[in-house]
Parts: sequence; structure tokens; C-alpha cells
Amino acid sequence: MKAFLKGLCIVVALTVGGMVFATTFPEVGLLIGPLFLLVPLIAIFKPLPQIYLGNRAFSASVAFFVGLVSTTLSYGAMLDAQGIAELRAADPTAYLTQLEVRDRAKWILELEELDPERYAIEKARIAELEAKRRAETEAAEARIKAEAEAAAAERRAEAEAKRQAGQVVKVSAYIEQLDREIASIPGVKASKYTGDIAGINTGLVLIGAWALLFEEGENLSLTEEARQKREQFRKLLVNKQVELLPALRDAYGPIMRRELWEVDGSARTIGAGYRTVEFVSTAFVRNAGIQQIHSEIRENLMMLRFTRAQYKWFKEVSEYSYYTLEVPKDSEIVRWQSGGSFRKLE
Repeated sequence: MKAFLKGLCIVVALTVGGMVFATTFPEVGLLIGPLFLLVPLIAIFKPLPQIYLGNRAFSASVAFFVGLVSTTLSYGAMLDAQGIAELRAADPTAYLTQLEVRDRAKWILELEELDPERYAIEKARIAELEAKRRAETEAAEARIKAEAEAAAAERRAEAEAKRQAGQVVKVSAYIEQLDREIASIPGVKASKYTGDIAGINTGLVLIGAWALLFEEGENLSLTEEARQKREQFRKLLVNKQVELLPALRDAYGPIMRRELWEVDGSARTIGAGYRTVEFVSTAFVRNAGIQQIHSEIRENLMMLRFTRAQYKWFKEVSEYSYYTLEVPKDSEIVRWQSGGSFRKLE
């Protein structure tokens, strides 16, 4: 059964190939077709296993389905081609009529030579059809593009509507928060945050939170009323910073003095607005000790807006190390970033 199926597949493949070859190249088909006809016929009587024709039934199938069919088709194609050639010479009009049905591409080429006037008409008609097709294609593409642009515009409009609706909600929530802070800021007292280091840090966090709330308004589409309220909040915040920050700096010295007492050290804040902080400790006899402690507390000193930090290894020493700190004014609203850097908010 397996051998039968294999032989059947071979015969079918050869038959299809032979038919295609015979109709495409009839002259060559007339040479190959008889070969596939005669050799298998011989193999029916004298098997030829050396060229895979050892089975009589397979040889007969090849002879009939491949050789005979290929030969017949090739011969028919040759006769047809010969008849067409004779018709072309005898009656060009009938030839063109017949060719138009059979092979339109070839008909156009032959028309140019045999009937130039009709060729010109046909060429113009084809050009008109091509122009119409291009116009229809361009119109379709333009329509698709317009529809896509309209859809995109609609999506943008929807997105903008959603954004504006979201802005309205955000602005409303922002105004409510401003109202709460405007009402609470006057009641904030410095004494609540000057008891210890944790209290001072809480005061700094509170000032930072107010600054973030003020900054939030930069990215909102505020109404005139909302802008006026934000400006009211800014003035209250500036006044409260000017009140709180000097008090926090003033308290920082005594608090640090208590912290350093156990290691025989001391600290104080001095100068106008308590802008200078001074630390005294035997650890500061070495520059490495000064650099280490300053690196640890520098960011905190910056946020308290000290402009100078002094480090002495004993109180009466005339020569000592100090660092100048570039900090914003107490009246400036800033957003603090890592490493003690900041951005002024307007």
C-alpha cells in the first residue's frame, strides 16, 4: 500500500509538471513528452529498474498520464500557435479579436503594431481608467486620513475634557486645603517646636509641607479667586517663616548644648537673627572630626537657614574652623532637595 501511494504521488506530480511545461514551452514539450511515452512503454515489456521503471503498472501509468498527456498538450499548443501565427498574417483584425480574449497584455502589444489608431484610443482609455483609479484611491486615502484625524481630534477633546474636569476637582480640593491652612497658620506658635531636636525637625517639616502646598498651585489652572487665595496663603507663610525660623535657630543652640554636655561639649547660636551656630568640643582639635560632624548635620543647618557654622576645640581659642552656608532668606519659600540644595518658589 505504501509503495502504491508513493507511485501515485510521483505520477500525479509528473503529470501536473508535464502539463504546465507542455502548455508553456510546447516545442520542448514535443521532445520530452514522447520520451516519457516511449521509455515507459518499453519498460512494460522489459522492466527497467535502473531508471525506476521496474513495475509494469507504474510504467504504464507514466506512459499514459505523463507521456501521452504531455505529448498531446504540446502538440495541441504547437498547432494552436501555428494557427494564431497564420491568422495574424492572413486576417489581423480577426487575429486581434481572438487575441483580446486570450491574452489581453499581448493584445495591447500587438495592437500597437497592427492597428495604431485603435491602440491610441485604447491607450487613452487605459490612461483614463488609471487616472480614475488613482483618484478613487487618493479619495479613499484622504477619507481614511480625515476619519483618523477626526477620531484623533475627538479623542484629544475627550482627554482634554477629562483633564479639565480633573483640574476642576484638583483646584477645588486645593482651595479647600488653602482655606484650612490659612485658618490654622496664625495659631501656630514657635514655642510648640523649640523643646528638643525632634520638635525643631517637626517645625521644619511643617514649613516644608506649606511650601509644597504653595508649589502645587504652579501646576493648576487657577481662577482669579483661587490665585488671590494662593497669594494670601503665600503672605501668611512668609510671615510665619520669618517668625518661626529665628526662634528655631535660637532654640537650637541650648538644645545642642544639652546634647553635648555628656561629652564635655557645648553649642550656642549667635548674631542677628541667630544666623551663626557655634560648636565646642575636644573632638574638633582634628580637622577630620570637624568634617565628619559638619557632613552629618549640614543639611539640617541648611534647612534652619544658618549662614555660618563654627567649630572650636575649646571656647577661648582664637583660631578655629568654620563653614559658610549659602541659604535662602527666612522670607523666601523654597523646596528642599537632597544634599541641602533647594529651589525657590515664586
